[in-house]
Amino acid sequence: MKPGSFKGVGNMENGRIDGVVSFAGGVYGDLNINGVVTAEGPLEAAEVDIDGVFDARSDLSCQQLKTAGVVTIGGNLRAQTMNIDGIVTTYGSKVEADRIICDGILTADGQISADRIDANGFIDAREIVGDNISIQSHHRSFLFKMWTKFKEAVGSKTHSKVDLIEATTVNVRGVHAHTVSGHDITIGPACIIDKVDASGRLSIDPDAEVREIVQNKE
Repeated sequence: MKPGSFKGVGNMENGRIDGVVSFAGGVYGDLNINGVVTAEGPLEAAEVDIDGVFDARSDLSCQQLKTAGVVTIGGNLRAQTMNIDGIVTTYGSKVEADRIICDGILTADGQISADRIDANGFIDAREIVGDNISIQSHHRSFLFKMWTKFKEAVGSKTHSKVDLIEATTVNVRGVHAHTVSGHDITIGPACIIDKVDASGRLSIDPDAEVREIVQNKE
């Protein structure tokens, strides 16, 4: 174990990790992570609260995930509620939640599945599916400004990017997507969408670009 302090031994005990620490993972009640921390194996907890830099090299499962730090997850991520004010990057095949609140940055190598997503930050994913999805990538928090400045510096555009968005209700702004499919769909300004497939209400802002529209009224 690297230098640092680690209080809690797993088996549903609460834990707090400070400093520079590497640990095996395990099962916890509430887990508070500060400093630079690595979990080598699968991690389960009631609540995970991250304020530092956290690298989970396997699956992470919890009832509630809260982070204002920088998080990397090598496996799948599952939580009832995710509140992201920092930067979360996942390399597993799935991100699953009942609700995701994202005012920071969420990047997923695979699918994001959530009943409800409320994002005022940046989401980059292959696929997002759910019931109610709102991505409003025009929020100008300090973190988002720093992210957009970084992307501009390396020659990238500043927008959320998703190959497929599929939900009952979709409301997007500042999103580039290949396909947006749902019942009630609102396409806001600064969107570039290759195809919109709506079975109910459809609203498209004049400042959005939609290349193909399919409407199949119920």
